[in-house]
Amino acid sequence: MATIAYVDHSFHQTTKSTDFLPQILRRHGHTVDYFWDEAWRGGAHIEWESVASHDVVIMFQSFCPPPAGLSFRRAHPNVIYIPMLDQFGQWQGPLFNLTGFWEPFQGSKVLNFSNALHSMTLGFGIASHFARYYQPIADYPHPPQEGLHGFFWIRRERELPWQVIRKLIANSPFNSFHIHLATDPGTPRAQLPSAQDMERHNITTSTWFKDKADLNAHIGRANVFFAPRLEEGIGQSFLEAMARGQCVVAPNHGTMNEYIIPGVNGLLYDIKNPVPLDFSDIWELGRQAKKSTLIGRNRWEEAERDLVQFVLAPSEGLYANRYQHPGTTIVESEPVTQSLPTFAPDGPAGALRRVFGRYAVLRVAWRKVRNLRAKFGRNHTIVKGLK
Repeated sequence: MATIAYVDHSFHQTTKSTDFLPQILRRHGHTVDYFWDEAWRGGAHIEWESVASHDVVIMFQSFCPPPAGLSFRRAHPNVIYIPMLDQFGQWQGPLFNLTGFWEPFQGSKVLNFSNALHSMTLGFGIASHFARYYQPIADYPHPPQEGLHGFFWIRRERELPWQVIRKLIANSPFNSFHIHLATDPGTPRAQLPSAQDMERHNITTSTWFKDKADLNAHIGRANVFFAPRLEEGIGQSFLEAMARGQCVVAPNHGTMNEYIIPGVNGLLYDIKNPVPLDFSDIWELGRQAKKSTLIGRNRWEEAERDLVQFVLAPSEGLYANRYQHPGTTIVESEPVTQSLPTFAPDGPAGALRRVFGRYAVLRVAWRKVRNLRAKFGRNHTIVKGLK
């Protein structure tokens, strides 16, 4: 069984939102040691030397400074980085050049819980495994089947304040609406709705609860859940709302738009132009949301073994035959070795071999020519001018 170092953002120590992965690895018999990174709030990074002796090093969002300026691949045979979509701020527009960010992970592995990040990672030539996470099935009470009852947690006052939600529900007075006023660390204090809004939508408010059960009780009284952020790493809060059978209303950004099909199992809106939404079918949208989470959870559990295998597999095997460098001997897989002629690594023949290695279409063409030559004889004319 493997020993696994699990480097994680220390904020997750409170939320427990990333604990599902260590639980899976432990269930498969592996030892997982936590290392909580405090660098995000001015504390110390987790030093590479403290995790390097483990069989596997997993770095969830936070990561150790690359050892001695090297790539992780040169320092350890099995390093996995787990990025979160919201750390890149894609909702703000086109990304800047991220080559420098991804460079230390070249030759290592990345585990992605966002299809957008999976595509980005592959674009930088890094081995990536994509897994769409769904929470365990829980026996939630049914949301209210009559009237409109909303819940909104103001976490980012600057990015997604009450004023945006107010525009979305402008044509639909809610029978009740609860607003949780507890912003993320380092963000501005949440602003209360106007007295007029409070009265029109029967708004109640709360701040931090000592017991999370009290917060869940308020969430459970809603049938419309307004996603609290413009972008999510995984999105545990709205995934839980979908599992409750609530209609989730979210900005048309990741990861919400990777789970929600607008008008089918939820509602999405343009944050740059929020307009009144149609809430007439929220009960059916909620039912479809719950159905999609049940299906998604089954698929997640079916894919668990593949996920664990990806974690345990040394990086080297995932890069076999991907990179070919001049002046080195190329070891091809068996089918390709049998199909290609044997050339020396240097000189004109070596250059030709590297061309064959780079372009798959040439390898296919050579196999066909070789097979024809074997069938009709070496000196038989296969194509006019080709002997």
